[in-house]
Amino acid sequence: MADRNINKLNKLTAGMFLVVLMLCMVGLVAVYSASSNVDQGFFQRAIGRQVMWMILGAITASIIFVIKGELLFDISYWIYGAGLVLIMLPYISPLSAGTHRWISIGGFNYQPSEIMKIILVLTLAKYFTTTKISKSDFKVLFIPLILTLIPTAIVLNQPDLGTAMIYLLSLFPIMFWAKVDFVNIFILVAPVVSFLSAFNFYTFFIWLIIVVSVLYLKKIKLWHFILIIIINLSLGSVSPLLWNKLEPYQQKRILTLFDVNSDPQGAGYQVIQSQVAIGSGGFSGKGLGQGKQTHLKFLPEQKTDFIFSVIGEEWGFIGVTFVLLLYFLMVYLSIKSAYRSNNQFNTLVIIGLIGVLFFHVVINIAMTVGLMPVTGLPLPFLSYGGSFLTSCFIIVGLIFNMNRKTDRI
Repeated sequence: MADRNINKLNKLTAGMFLVVLMLCMVGLVAVYSASSNVDQGFFQRAIGRQVMWMILGAITASIIFVIKGELLFDISYWIYGAGLVLIMLPYISPLSAGTHRWISIGGFNYQPSEIMKIILVLTLAKYFTTTKISKSDFKVLFIPLILTLIPTAIVLNQPDLGTAMIYLLSLFPIMFWAKVDFVNIFILVAPVVSFLSAFNFYTFFIWLIIVVSVLYLKKIKLWHFILIIIINLSLGSVSPLLWNKLEPYQQKRILTLFDVNSDPQGAGYQVIQSQVAIGSGGFSGKGLGQGKQTHLKFLPEQKTDFIFSVIGEEWGFIGVTFVLLLYFLMVYLSIKSAYRSNNQFNTLVIIGLIGVLFFHVVINIAMTVGLMPVTGLPLPFLSYGGSFLTSCFIIVGLIFNMNRKTDRI
């Protein structure tokens, strides 16, 4: 039976390898198109640098693949500490684009908060594998919540709202797969919803009724009940203060979510041009290199945050569907391999890592079509950029690594 499971996992690994390879090819073509009118040498252009980053990423993934899973398990807490040091380094580095996100290594700029996404998943997976606290006890969430909030607070201050969102979101698929009680997850999410809903009195009031109803039906202890309600009321009351803490450009991005035309030449410009690009692609697209929004430079950040818009304009509905299908297969194969694995640490790592990629895909695409504010999150394997692309390859290398083992830790 064990040999049969290993064979199935190997097939899943091979399938995911092909999916990643096709995504990389699509990404290279899209980046090439977005940078084709730049009069520079191949390796000075975005496409050349992207090829170099892909080669480096593939080498890094190969190294990660051969590391023993037991070693990763043993050093998870240690590398968490190292990760915190890494994401603090940009604060002692010169400002880059007005932010403390980057460090310079050998002439290359690197964003250490990217690798922290992976480290956080490894750390949370180890905690839920080793904890003796019952999954139905809310106390089981205290430590992972602290582990998540520390790096979130650090990168939020850089400021990097998109990465902070990924840190927070990565906790939930791991909790779900670790079979943490649903009510505990609800209690954890409730304050966030309370904060968001508090901008309108009626939505906040309705949400509080829902919270009270869930707690009552689950027969929560009275003092727990009171504490949870106080926390939700408190967050709702301070939401205007926290809103004022956001940078002005972040506030405008959120406001344009509700009315993109409220600032068409400012915060709404990117989304409007993205929507025009995707909509103009039609069923089969305008053809490679023929996108007017792309090549006339109406579409900003086209090779990074808005690479999906380039694909939508030049490849049309067919190209967009193909890309979404590849992402669906990547998630499906990862979940299937996690389900087949008998090793709890490995399966939690796989779920956490594919969750990171999944949230990137969802947020990026929602951003390009105007369903979410612009957060600067790139698209896995498609967007141009060394730090994130290398992290994506490390994630794949780790997933392949976790697929090799089927015994329990």
